[in-house]
Amino acid sequence: MSDNNNDRRIELCSRFRQSLSDGSSTQYFDEDDLIEIFDYAGDLNDDYLRMEVLLCGARYYPDSIALRQRRALLYYTFGDDLTAKYLEDNKSQHGVLWEITRMRSTNPMGADAVKALDNILASYREFDDEEVIQLVDVASSYGQTNWLISRLESLRAHVSYLPTLLYEIAVMLELEQRYTEAISLLEELTDLEPYNEQYWFMLAQEFDLNGNVAGALQALDLALAILPDDKAMRFYHARLLSRDDNSRLQAVASLEKLAAEYPDDTDICRFLAALYIENAPDDHAENARISAARVLKKCFGLNKGDRKLASDLMAIDAIPAETLISEVVKNDAPADIQAWIAWAGELESLGAYDKAIEILHSCERRIGYKNPSLNEALVIDYFMIKDFQAVCRTFESHTVGQSSASPDTAALVFVIYAISLAKCGRKKEAAQFSNMIIKLIVEDGPDEISYALRRLGAGLVLTDIADRCTSRRRTDWSTYDPLGVWHD
Repeated sequence: MSDNNNDRRIELCSRFRQSLSDGSSTQYFDEDDLIEIFDYAGDLNDDYLRMEVLLCGARYYPDSIALRQRRALLYYTFGDDLTAKYLEDNKSQHGVLWEITRMRSTNPMGADAVKALDNILASYREFDDEEVIQLVDVASSYGQTNWLISRLESLRAHVSYLPTLLYEIAVMLELEQRYTEAISLLEELTDLEPYNEQYWFMLAQEFDLNGNVAGALQALDLALAILPDDKAMRFYHARLLSRDDNSRLQAVASLEKLAAEYPDDTDICRFLAALYIENAPDDHAENARISAARVLKKCFGLNKGDRKLASDLMAIDAIPAETLISEVVKNDAPADIQAWIAWAGELESLGAYDKAIEILHSCERRIGYKNPSLNEALVIDYFMIKDFQAVCRTFESHTVGQSSASPDTAALVFVIYAISLAKCGRKKEAAQFSNMIIKLIVEDGPDEISYALRRLGAGLVLTDIADRCTSRRRTDWSTYDPLGVWHD
């Protein structure tokens, strides 16, 4: 579909919406206008707009076959019962969209689906854009993308605008991860419409998904030659460049320009900040941190309370955690305890366990009691920063309510507590606790938790702890690391 035609549809939809909003008459849209608006609203998944178009069409163009066919498409969106009743009332109606709707209503499978599709192809001479879109969609939804490929030459002869057919099939091939086939169709598309930057952009993405970064960059260069200021394509181009050591500095330069133009774009700014830090040699680490902080602070100021930006700023010690947490709570507070734990998890993934602890304690202060799920998360985070006294204190504290921890997390917490007891010199308690867990949970406990403990090898670790704590075997508890979580 050409850009001009797409622009026309956008303009038509905008005018139609305005006519609904201000109460002006909708009779100024002819039948073809309404069909275009309906089809474009389908691309937007806007059922309200599609319904209003059909109401307008029923008033001014009650005999329109094209609009009646599209009513069948809308009924299908609302359920099988409405579709069946509408088709029953329109048995005598025929057309590509009618047959596609009937096919969906009868739900054919395998060979029956192929037969239904072949009948549509044999019965109708030419398909317009919407009919092509619906045909490709119905074929794919019934697992018949191969039918589209095997009938491609026949389909070419039936369509009024070939690029729509090639584009729609390429999209389906991408969804099925058939990138090589999608690339073949998109290369033909770019031959047909060499000045359509979106086709080059999509081709670049397919090359990338297929592992051909050089091909992706070449296609993207051509897209940018057509539309050099497009933000999405420039950002994608920079991300591709960042994957290669030889072009990483070029990626940084491109991202700096983008961040200067779009300082409120969180994706661009976070990516640039990460690249500053990842790309810096050890002797320039502090300068990289300062550069990252500058970009992130500016973006955070334009996106008050953005949780991901706050996490990044905490992770690099750019702003005190308490200040960032307060800002997030003021503007976009986590909805519940699980959301707080998930936020702490973002810091854990960045290795900032001390900041994750601050987030969890902030949640504790707000709810006013010790929650078991928060406690378990704190046990793990304290363990990661080697604060074994805090691990024991937290594990032993009284909590209120039921834990939502998975069996794997519960198993890990038990092992962490046993290790921490031993590291704190509480060897007798470590041995007793380990033996208790082995007996009550690993051997005789509920299926889920006992399976998790066995699968994680927790029984072996607990047995080892108990053995070391009750024998004369000498253990350097300061270096004891059965989970392999510390590398220093």
